[in-house]
Amino acid sequence: MILRPFLSNQPFVLFLLLPILAGFFLLNYFFPYHILFDTINLGLWGKTNLLSSWWIPMVSMTIVGLTALQINNLFNRHEFLERNNYGPSLFYVVLMSFSHSFYQPDGLLLVHVCWLQVIRILFQIRAGEDNRKQIVNAAFFVGLAGTFHAASAGLLIIFWFAVWALKSFQFREWSLSIVGFSVPLVNALVYWWFSGHSIDFRILRDTTLIQHEEIVYYTSSGIVLILFLLSIIGIQIRVQKSSIRYKKLNRALMWVLAGGVLLGVADLLFYQQLEWFNFMFISLSFFFTFAFIHKFWQQVATIFFYATIALAVVKFFLSADLLN
Repeated sequence: MILRPFLSNQPFVLFLLLPILAGFFLLNYFFPYHILFDTINLGLWGKTNLLSSWWIPMVSMTIVGLTALQINNLFNRHEFLERNNYGPSLFYVVLMSFSHSFYQPDGLLLVHVCWLQVIRILFQIRAGEDNRKQIVNAAFFVGLAGTFHAASAGLLIIFWFAVWALKSFQFREWSLSIVGFSVPLVNALVYWWFSGHSIDFRILRDTTLIQHEEIVYYTSSGIVLILFLLSIIGIQIRVQKSSIRYKKLNRALMWVLAGGVLLGVADLLFYQQLEWFNFMFISLSFFFTFAFIHKFWQQVATIFFYATIALAVVKFFLSADLLN
């Protein structure tokens, strides 16, 4: 089965991501579930009109694939498990297959790219060392993410908590983080202003309305929640024999996950949309691997993971009558 090779320590399984990515894109091409738009919303950088859209899914597939590989690289490099594991890359691809950003690049997908760099730099921070460079660089990517999706700029507060999870946060470092965060955001706001737009609270809203079928979305959310709860069991097992360093990295990722929850809830409450919840997929891709380290709960997690894949595929064949 597809899951077992990814939970091994054989790196060649990463090549299997390509047919999985291609399979989802082909399904959406022949059985359109995620409708592609004529324009791509890039936040404060405006919208891009697509003269020809045949190549757009290739861009999205490349970004998702490279992001999955980097997540897996960070997971193994920082020894979240005692030996290499390639599950995180698979989990990210499968989770993202429920998102519109998977099939057409947009500002939110670029937020994923930026925040993965934030996580990469956060993992370089160590207590007792001079971390000003890392904090400024990470804050820069938080601000850059805000230029592609204005609402995500609020995740700066989550970034501060993530830093505090790794070390004590000094006032000088806090001040420098404000500077690093402001540089890309101020430049984008200036560009937005000179492009003839007004700067007000309306920029926080993504004007691209993405509809999700409730049956598919809430069923997949329930399965994902169960897998996360099973991950908590595995994390507790891992924590008992892990280093202080691992515990700090784990807490930092928990804050990033909390940021995804808050972003998604804001989207749901204010705009009656669900797409922003996909920011959680970055952290969940790290955590889901722990659902498979306990012998008994591994069997339960396997069932729910294959249910996730089944739903990801079946949704393309559901008729409109069934969904409404």
